[in-house]
Amino acid sequence: MLSERPIFISHSSKDEKIVTPFVEKILNIGLGISRDRIFYSSAKDTGPKSGSDFKDSIKSKIIGSAAVIQVITQNYKQSEVCLNEMGAAWVLSDKVICFILEPVTFETIGFIHNTTQLLKLNSADDLFQFQDDHPELYENRRISQSNFNKQVKSFIRILNRNHLKPLNSALSLSE
Repeated sequence: MLSERPIFISHSSKDEKIVTPFVEKILNIGLGISRDRIFYSSAKDTGPKSGSDFKDSIKSKIIGSAAVIQVITQNYKQSEVCLNEMGAAWVLSDKVICFILEPVTFETIGFIHNTTQLLKLNSADDLFQFQDDHPELYENRRISQSNFNKQVKSFIRILNRNHLKPLNSALSLSE
C-alpha cells in the first residue's frame, strides 16, 4: 500500500527555510502525513540515521518510496547532489512529483522534466492540485479541507517572506 511507504523529499539544503515549512504545514499538518513516513534530510528526525552512509540512505529511500517530491529551485539546479537525486528518482521511482520555484520555470526546468506536469510551489492552486491528484499519499483520507486551506495560506505567507527577501535584496542592489 502506497500510504505506508516513505515519501522522499528531494531538495537543496540551502532551501531549508522554504522546504521545512512545506513539510510541516502542507504534508504533516495539512495532509496528516506522519513525520516517520517522510525522508527529509534537513531535519534530524527524518533524515539519515547516525552512522549510516548518506548515499546508501538516499538510494534505499528513493527505491522504497511511495513518491519522490522534488522541490526544484535555483539552488537545487546548482547542486550536484540534487541533480544526482533527480536522475536517480527519474530511473528508480514510480512516482515523481515536481514543485518549481522561480527563477526556475517550465522553460528552464531541464531535460528530465521538460514533459512532466509541474507544480509551482508558491501557487495555492497548485498546492490544492497536489492534494487532489495524490490522495494515495496521505493516510488520513478524510482530511479537513478548512485546515488544509489554512495551512496553504500559512505556507504561502512563510514562503513569500523567506523566498522574496533574497530576491528583493538582489533587485535593490542592482538598481
